[in-house]
Amino acid sequence: EMPGEEGYPAYLGSRLAEFYERAGRVKVLGQGDTEGALSAIGAVSPQGGDLSEPVTQATLRIVKVFWGLDDRLAARKHFPAINWLTSYSLYTERLDEYFRAAAGPDFPEMRDEAMSILQQEAELTEIVRLVGIDSLSARQRMILETAKSLREDFLYQSAFHEVDTYCSQKKQYGILQAILTLHHKGLQALDEGARIERISALPVREEIARARITPEEEWPAKYERIMAAISSEIEAESGH
Repeated sequence: EMPGEEGYPAYLGSRLAEFYERAGRVKVLGQGDTEGALSAIGAVSPQGGDLSEPVTQATLRIVKVFWGLDDRLAARKHFPAINWLTSYSLYTERLDEYFRAAAGPDFPEMRDEAMSILQQEAELTEIVRLVGIDSLSARQRMILETAKSLREDFLYQSAFHEVDTYCSQKKQYGILQAILTLHHKGLQALDEGARIERISALPVREEIARARITPEEEWPAKYERIMAAISSEIEAESGH
């Protein structure tokens, strides 16, 4: 038998495909005409975190969703420790209409904007590391503030917290909308002469940070207060 890459068998890819291709909508064998969804979730843990090794690469060629676990996030106590820059889903466009109905009409666009901000943060962080934060413009510092809020107030989740362990799609939409609304209004205020230091210290940021631990039944009222506070606090700063 001819060995494949790095000594793995040549049939590695086809065997993996046989396993993952069992996932999908299925009719269960046996009595009755039962249908259901069969999901296959594989955990690939290459030595040293090397994602270029054959098993990982063969898996990535087959599956359409990848969650990249990051030990650096785990070390910073950021859970779930899923790297938002390396992870991806090829199902997003197919699910856009579902999320428009279940979460909010502009959820896909908000998701894309949030990802863009996080990607910009990665680039700006490298600049800050080399020459310091003083080299950034006010708008760039606003991007860093918004990215921090996205990471800590939206992506972070505590499985041990009674409320934070579960979040409805409507609440996810509301939190994301609040973060991005503050971002847009903050940028506008900066253009009108506001100082980034004051925008970064607005009290409403603390309210947004607490949103994820707000019980579902209290969320609608909390959301209205947050959105009103964003408008009033930004308006007050626009004159400074």
